Amino acid sequence: MRMKMFAAETFEAAKAMIFAEMGEDAIILSEREVPGGVEVRAATDKLGGGMVPSEPRFVARLNRNTGPARPQDNPLRNRVRDALIWHGAPERFAERVADAGMPISSRTQDPAEIMASGLDALITCDPIPAMPTRDVLLVGPPGHGRTATAAKMTRRAAVTGHEILPVAADLDSTAGGAQLAAYLELEQRQIRAASTPDDLFSLLKQSRTDGYRCVIDLPAIVPFDEEDMASLKDLIAVIDAEPVLVMSAEGHPDDLAEAARAFASVGVRRAIVTKLDVTRRRGGVVSALSAAGIAFAHLAVTPFIGGGLVPAAPGRLSRILLEEAPADIALKGAA
Repeated sequence: MRMKMFAAETFEAAKAMIFAEMGEDAIILSEREVPGGVEVRAATDKLGGGMVPSEPRFVARLNRNTGPARPQDNPLRNRVRDALIWHGAPERFAERVADAGMPISSRTQDPAEIMASGLDALITCDPIPAMPTRDVLLVGPPGHGRTATAAKMTRRAAVTGHEILPVAADLDSTAGGAQLAAYLELEQRQIRAASTPDDLFSLLKQSRTDGYRCVIDLPAIVPFDEEDMASLKDLIAVIDAEPVLVMSAEGHPDDLAEAARAFASVGVRRAIVTKLDVTRRRGGVVSALSAAGIAFAHLAVTPFIGGGLVPAAPGRLSRILLEEAPADIALKGAA
């Protein structure tokens, strides 16, 4: 089979070039709009000695009376797919989002809305109330921003007129209380610290008796370390607090996916995504949490403690994913 990419100002011009070079039996493998025109990949079996794939999802036979474009040939659908792939999302996930969003393309040509509709079909968004109904146990790998997230949740509650207690579970002697104090100048008196599991249990029991909710900054958990994950599973089993994953948008998509699955396996059902303000490619964390069945609770879109968390929603994720994509992938104005 012989394949070749053709570039032209219009799709019809590209077809003419393909017919002239490859003959009437050529087929289209893919086509996409680019600045100044289109790129079309075509194939023929005349010179390659083999069958040209004919699966309808991936190819469309050329003819001179082209009918309505199939969903996979729709440039708008391809823009959504390609933006997600550019962001590091696995191709299969990008395809699923693009396909799921296409039904609304009859009502809108905005790729942000189409991506949001596709994401809505594949992910769950479940924000945590400013005053949580249960104590919150923040878990996550090293360097993903658990302490800053605890501080942001504390400040968010204060802004809405509630008071929660940020707890530094300093079980590994990393001076978690001092780190929280550095973030929470206005809420210093609310900070609590526990240096052993027994101290933590006693502190939580007393806080509940006094009518407080706590957000617990747990030491870093390495998701690929069996002992770490076993200890976390034991803690979750005996502590009456919801484990919430704090996961940075940074990192290799495969590592993020494996980490998300590991935390899901011990009972994590919601996540707060951090470092969106310093990460350019953000698709890996979206596909990772989706595949693990973990709901998006909040997005950390700024480094500032005040206002640093926004409730997760498909529309917000769509705009975040499209705002950095190059102009030849994200349609103008999509952000």
